[in-house]
Amino acid sequence: MKIITQNDHQSLEILSSIEAFFLRFRLSQIAKVSNAVKTKGVPFQTLFCYLISTLFSNRSAYRDYLKHQDQLGFSDKTFRNLLNNGKINWQKFLVLLCRRIIVFIEPLTEPTRRNVFIVDDSMYERASAKHVELAAFQFDHAKHKHTRGFRFLQLGWSDGNTFLPVNFSLLSGKNQVCSPKSIDGRTLSGKRKIQAQRKATNVVLELLSSALSQGVNASYVLFDSWFSSPKMFHQLRELGLHGVAMVKRSKKVYYQFNGGLIDVKTIFNTQKKRRGRSRYLLSVLVEAVDGETSVPVKLVYIRNRNKRNDYLVLATTDTRLSEDEVIQLYGKRWSIEVYFKMCKQYLRLAKYQGLSYDGIFAHTALVAIGYSILAVQHREQVDDRTLGELFYLMVDELTDITFAEAIQQLIDLFKEAFKDEYILCEEVLNTIIEQFLKKLPVSYQKHLIKAA
Repeated sequence: MKIITQNDHQSLEILSSIEAFFLRFRLSQIAKVSNAVKTKGVPFQTLFCYLISTLFSNRSAYRDYLKHQDQLGFSDKTFRNLLNNGKINWQKFLVLLCRRIIVFIEPLTEPTRRNVFIVDDSMYERASAKHVELAAFQFDHAKHKHTRGFRFLQLGWSDGNTFLPVNFSLLSGKNQVCSPKSIDGRTLSGKRKIQAQRKATNVVLELLSSALSQGVNASYVLFDSWFSSPKMFHQLRELGLHGVAMVKRSKKVYYQFNGGLIDVKTIFNTQKKRRGRSRYLLSVLVEAVDGETSVPVKLVYIRNRNKRNDYLVLATTDTRLSEDEVIQLYGKRWSIEVYFKMCKQYLRLAKYQGLSYDGIFAHTALVAIGYSILAVQHREQVDDRTLGELFYLMVDELTDITFAEAIQQLIDLFKEAFKDEYILCEEVLNTIIEQFLKKLPVSYQKHLIKAA
């Protein structure tokens, strides 16, 4: 997934792969319940597969259309109308697709594995656009400056190996560059635009509730310090989820500890730290207070690798987790950073030049679907369990060849090589090793070659 080929001669192969994905996960059923249907004209499947295929090219959909318009049976206005159709529920489409992919992935892992939701946001930049609907001046924390665009708020799911985009929203701001003329809150398009103008923390809970209602489940929600607060921990527990987050080291955020409300810095300075090369410096149990209710939270202070004398604070509402498990779980959050990079650098996320919010939203949904296709293909390439019954047959074959039998094969080869009293030399040793490797299972041979 690190490199996406962009050669024109592979366009037909890419298109056929997308069509196979469409049929495999029965996206026509998802499209129907998401109102992504056409009563006349070009079928939705044709337009959908074409738009996804353009994500893997080095051209926009319009430029790609100009190059292949003689081969296509529709005009550029046709797929633009699909993108600008405010009646299509792209959020529901993405959630239902994610659920079907999870059904494919879950049997590949142990039931005891902890699946997680991951929440994060990134800058969707439209710096030169002055007429983009709902675009606003946003502060880009990576570049440390204000720019026009949206906050790309993403909810993802991960089992530790595969990341899947579950749901998202493109958030506006107070300083809007181009405000919409009117919003009809009764329509699906209007509801999306109203959601775009709400607080990010509230939208996170809406995305989580939508995913849970559609059957996408996980035990934990991972998020960074921008979303962490005692109130957020309470709201997650109300949804039946545990939070694992980086905590703000602010003197304005308090936790109940030793009978008083204390910030995380004071707790660290007043407690005895662990010495040596342990993975964490301090672990304490506190209470996250919100109004008259409180939730138990475990704080884990860890070393900051970038600053020798600094520390970071992780928090979880699942106090049964050990400190090492908290650190390991939070490490899974990095996969969403890879997702953002893939979308921006390879899948043309911010390259769409449409002005309507519905069109930008639809294009973002298609980018997420394109990433899901790559995630499935990558999992099938690296995980032998995707072979299904063939994998288990291979496992049975491996268990039949014991270590003692392998040694016996090696001894027999030596006897056969020296039965005529050949002189031990490098050529003979190489012959023995080659014959021994050939008698090993193919998977063993691959591992030995990698080790060499």
